[in-house]
Amino acid sequence: MNKTAKILLLLLAAFFLFIGIKSSQHSKAYAELTDIQTIKGTIFQLHCPPKGAASLSLTDSDLTYNLSVKFRTDYCDDKKSPVLLGKEVTLQSVQVNGKFYQVYQIEENSRVILSPKDVEADQSSATLGLFFLAFLLTALVAYKSLPVSKK
Repeated sequence: MNKTAKILLLLLAAFFLFIGIKSSQHSKAYAELTDIQTIKGTIFQLHCPPKGAASLSLTDSDLTYNLSVKFRTDYCDDKKSPVLLGKEVTLQSVQVNGKFYQVYQIEENSRVILSPKDVEADQSSATLGLFFLAFLLTALVAYKSLPVSKK
């Protein structure tokens, strides 16, 4: 591995480390949030990408409510997804950007569908993944920098 490649990989590792630190500083526990909004509405559509977190839209609203990865794995399939469509739910959410909200809790008839623990687990695993990626890149550069012994 040449010197330029090593420098680029270390810069990339530093970038991931920086983003991980910023992510950990800006993520608040649910109990610390002060701008939580309670919204009641009917689920109009579930947006279930093949990877990542799901989201939903409510009837008579053009806002997007981001959910968790656990929600996608639990409710985004052909059997469970239609069960939620048309249901009256109560969302506890925080506005993150324009028309996008992060949902921390979903209740339907006093049954908790999404809890704050699920969302906090997603956030912490994403931050941990950034730190791990930075570590792996640094370890790769360190390994490739070891002197080669000739026999």
